[in-house]
Amino acid sequence: MASTRSTVSAILCAGALAGMAAPTAALAQARHYSARSDEAHGPQKLVDKAASVVVEMERDRKIAPLIGRAVGLYVIPEYGRAGFIIGGKGGAGVVVTRNRTGGWSSPAFFNTGGLSIGAQIGAAGGAIVYLLMDRKAVDAFRSPRKFALDAGAGVSVINYSDAAQGSTFKGDAVLWTNIKGAYAGATVGATGVDYDQGRVKEYYGRPVNVNALLDGRVTAPGARALTRVLPR
Repeated sequence: MASTRSTVSAILCAGALAGMAAPTAALAQARHYSARSDEAHGPQKLVDKAASVVVEMERDRKIAPLIGRAVGLYVIPEYGRAGFIIGGKGGAGVVVTRNRTGGWSSPAFFNTGGLSIGAQIGAAGGAIVYLLMDRKAVDAFRSPRKFALDAGAGVSVINYSDAAQGSTFKGDAVLWTNIKGAYAGATVGATGVDYDQGRVKEYYGRPVNVNALLDGRVTAPGARALTRVLPR
């Protein structure tokens, strides 16, 4: 009887240890995948993807002249897709601004909560770019709290199809996207835009004030991946 009890106890103990080991192994594996995911979707990867989007946008003959006139860009490489969506936000992006000599600032990182540019965007996902055509549009990104890019916030946004109709137009920002059907909506605004201090700290190695980035007072070597494809 004692021998039987010892055998049962040994089996139960082994089972318990195995049960503890399984979640531990799963947790370690999950952490491994999480680290790989962070690397795959980190700040530099976001900058690299933004550069690819700019190259794609520049192939569009309608938008090319407007890019040359823009004083800033807000590039969201994967709005509505899993890659850069964190905490329920719609998409992560970068803002670069043009300086007086025609060069471009290193990127400032932002998140956008929502867009209203047509019925297809939520299902399809894709790249979104706001061409910031004046300083008022750029200054909107200096807000210390969440803000919107729309008429209600004092920033008029039009889609590039309308802007390309003539050499003159009234708009603080122009929206371009590669999402089919996105322009079916009546408005092209963005809401819940906020400064991504976490990505900024990770990219620059320290906290950086948003104004320092928008004014071009802070640089990063990796920014060349984006700035070199922008027009002078």
